[in-house]
Order: sequence, then structure tokens, then C-alpha cells
Amino acid sequence: MTRDGGTARSGAVSDSRFLRAIDGIGSACATLGDGLVIAIALMLFMDVALRYVFNAPTIWAQDVAIACQVWFTYLGMAYVLRKRQMIRITAVLALAGPGIRRAAEAFALLVILAFSLVAVIYGFDTVMDSIRLGRRQPTMLEMPNWVSELPVVVGFALLAVQALADLIRLPFVPAPEFTPAGEHAPASDGTLIE
Repeated sequence: MTRDGGTARSGAVSDSRFLRAIDGIGSACATLGDGLVIAIALMLFMDVALRYVFNAPTIWAQDVAIACQVWFTYLGMAYVLRKRQMIRITAVLALAGPGIRRAAEAFALLVILAFSLVAVIYGFDTVMDSIRLGRRQPTMLEMPNWVSELPVVVGFALLAVQALADLIRLPFVPAPEFTPAGEHAPASDGTLIE
């Protein structure tokens, strides 16, 4: 037994190199998403300045900004799941015991995993069709459609892997706690729930 009441094996599984690598990929994608948000702001600021100050708008800023927005949205999903920042309705679960809370968490992760795999399969087919048919967006830039479709596949693949990692980790970590003040309020023992 370890000092926190867990076993050495549970600590090894929940903190394995494989699971840390998955968490690291999610964090790296979230950081990339942060950079994309900054890039979007700079592109749109530049486009507004060029349009209204120099009367010379770009033909690409809006299309590229939209593509970046799609990318940062999907790249961040795995990180948001890992940090438990997705919208959750926990009023009933806050009253449940640890076993029910853990079972509900496992069920939610299984649903996320299943949905993510379906999204990857259908999204991949859509991307391949767009590449094969040469589909383009009906804008002046005529960006290929796959540029905005690929993040769906990548994002849901990352989300599926993160859900699987969290499922593997679930038996070895304390049951999730849900407080009336929110999931990030101090738990009954004073620690911050993450």
C-alpha cells in the first residue's frame, strides 16, 4: 500500500508512460490550438486594417481563419476531456456513492469512445471523397474541402484515444466527485477536484 491508500500497481498503471504520452499529445494539441486562436486574431486584425485603412482586403484571411477555428476546436477535445471541462449534468450523481459515480464515468467514457470511433470512420470517408473528387469551398480562395474536414477525423481520433486512456486509468484513481459548487470546488478533504 502507498501513503494515499492505493497500491503500487494502481499508481504504475494510472501513471504509465503510455498514458502520460496520450495526455502529453492532448496537451500539445491544446497548446497548438491556443496558437491558432492567436493566429486567427492577428489574421482578422490584419484583414480589417488592410480593408479599411488601405482599401486592399485579402482574399484569404477569412477562409484561413475559419479553417483555423475548425482545427483548434477539434484539436482541443481530448485535452478538454482529460481535464474534465466538458459540460456535464451531475445533480443526481453528486448524491450517489463512489461505485455509482465510477460506473457513470465509465459509461460516459464508453459513449464518448463509441461516438468518436463512428465520427472517425465517417469523417475519414468524407475526407477521402473530398480528396478524390477535388471538392473545393465556394469562396475566392477555393480552399480544398479536406482542409476543414480533416480536423474532425484527427480530433475525434484523439478524443477516442483519450477516452480509452481515461477508461484504463479509471479503476486506479479515486471515484469522481461532483459538488454543488462545481467540479472544481474543493472536495470534502480540502483537495481541489480536477
